Amino acid sequence: MKLTSTFLALALALPVWAQTGTVLFQVEGIDIKKGGELSAGVFKEANFPKVGKQERGMEIRVIATRMEFRLTQVPAGTYGAAVFQDVDKNKDLKTNFIGLPQEPIGFSNDARIRLGPPSFSDAQFRVEANLETIVKINLR
Repeated sequence: MKLTSTFLALALALPVWAQTGTVLFQVEGIDIKKGGELSAGVFKEANFPKVGKQERGMEIRVIATRMEFRLTQVPAGTYGAAVFQDVDKNKDLKTNFIGLPQEPIGFSNDARIRLGPPSFSDAQFRVEANLETIVKINLR
C-alpha cells in the first residue's frame, strides 16, 4: 500500500512539473560602473510590473554590460517581464517624485515607459511547457 501511495503522489506531481518552461533573459544596456544587481521577474497581467508581485523572479549580481541568465520552472502561460538594475541593492525600484524610474529598467518586447509603465499587451510573451523562451531586455 505504501508503494502505491508513493507512486500515486509522483504521478500526480509529474503533470505540474511537465507544464513549466524556462525563460532565458538576454539583458543589454547594463551600467557596470553603477554595479548592484539585476532584479528580474515574470508577471501575470494583474500584477504587471509591480515589484515583489512577480510570478517568478530572481536577483543576480552585475558582472558585465550584457548578461544572460535563466529563470526555470516558470508555469506555462502568458507573462510580461521586467528587469531593473538595483544599484543600491534594496530590492526596490528607486523612482522620482512623479514615479519615473531612477534606476535602469527594461521590459519584454522592448516595451517603453511613457507616463507610467508599459501596458501588459505591449510586453506580453508566452512560456510554453518544456521549452525555452528567449526574452531580450534593453535597460534604459
